[in-house]
Amino acid sequence: MARYRYRALSDKGAALSGVIEAVSEKSVIQQLRDEGHIPISAEAENAGDWRAWLSRDLLPKSRPSTRDLAMATKELATLLHAGLELDRAVQVLMGLGEIRSLTEPLARVQARLRDGASFAEALAGEGSFPKFYVNMVRAGEMGGSMEATLRRLADYLARAQAVREAVTSALVYPIMLLCTAGLSIAVILIVVLPQFEPLFADAGQSLPLSTRIVMAFGHFLGATWWAIILIVIAAVFWLRQALSKASFRLRWDKGLLALPLFGDLLTSMEMERFGRTLGTLLSNGVTLPVALGITSDTLSNSSIAGLVSETAVSLREGEGLAGRLARSGQFPSMVVDLVRVGEETGHLDDMLLRLADLYEHSVKHRIDRLLALLVPLLTVVLGMIVAGLIGSMLVAILSVNDLAF
Repeated sequence: MARYRYRALSDKGAALSGVIEAVSEKSVIQQLRDEGHIPISAEAENAGDWRAWLSRDLLPKSRPSTRDLAMATKELATLLHAGLELDRAVQVLMGLGEIRSLTEPLARVQARLRDGASFAEALAGEGSFPKFYVNMVRAGEMGGSMEATLRRLADYLARAQAVREAVTSALVYPIMLLCTAGLSIAVILIVVLPQFEPLFADAGQSLPLSTRIVMAFGHFLGATWWAIILIVIAAVFWLRQALSKASFRLRWDKGLLALPLFGDLLTSMEMERFGRTLGTLLSNGVTLPVALGITSDTLSNSSIAGLVSETAVSLREGEGLAGRLARSGQFPSMVVDLVRVGEETGHLDDMLLRLADLYEHSVKHRIDRLLALLVPLLTVVLGMIVAGLIGSMLVAILSVNDLAF
């Protein structure tokens, strides 16, 4: 008998997982079917590392978008305000065509609700909903303010999506500029320059040095472009694997925060998320240590997230939040000052939300300023590269004509 770890669905759509002792994988599947479940997977607990590596998804599992989640949350709050029961409200929500990415997760949530689970338990068992979202719903259930909680959640998600879209929109033009210029340079080096080789064949070493360098680089690029692509793909997979290790991810994130211009922007984005998440949790009745633990899970930068998690431990030992943030040296002085004022006045949640609003405007301002510097710089640099390539060929053509005369 061996131990097999399984995943399955009940006849009502609830997700199940656990360990079964059986003689084979087929026996596990048959046992699950006999119990009325739908088997998804069954694997021996002592499977080798190579099997685990091969069974991993190449791409992360897709989750509902923040936009869809914000829309669904707002609609659910409206349905509850209209007097519908939670089970009926979820069923109506499933029929909305604008949030199709949530249809199947909501169906499984509804099945768990009908099995007697609370809304928070049903959301937690699905796995498609963020931990922050689940804990907010749990606090709303305990406080009897589900509708108000859902409205706060919808507002939080809408603001988070707005900041994300502002960053994404700002990056579209620089990325398009880089891609277009890179493609143009590659075409010049690989396609255009070889057409001039017969013209330069008799010139030999009398060609200008710049022309010989450009042509040599074009030959190298034309002969090894496939290897370059493979190296880039391998580097991406290696980086993804390395970032899954906590020690490397911490060094990487600290390096990002130290970058000129970009580091300040990343810090502002994290401070906005920190203030918005923590303030929303506190306003919903979640205790500060628990709220800090949840907030650390929502932050993208592991360096700042680790400090927030350590802060939650320090608070349990009696230290104040502002003092701990100041001692870390990672949080800007404005954050520390506003948190201290919030602690002294007893309105920490309001101060954190105001802090988030300030940093939301700061992020947009920094993005505009960064683009004002970055776009002209990219345009000039890329234009100089293209001009240099064309200029080296024109100089060579003129030198060949001089030799002919």
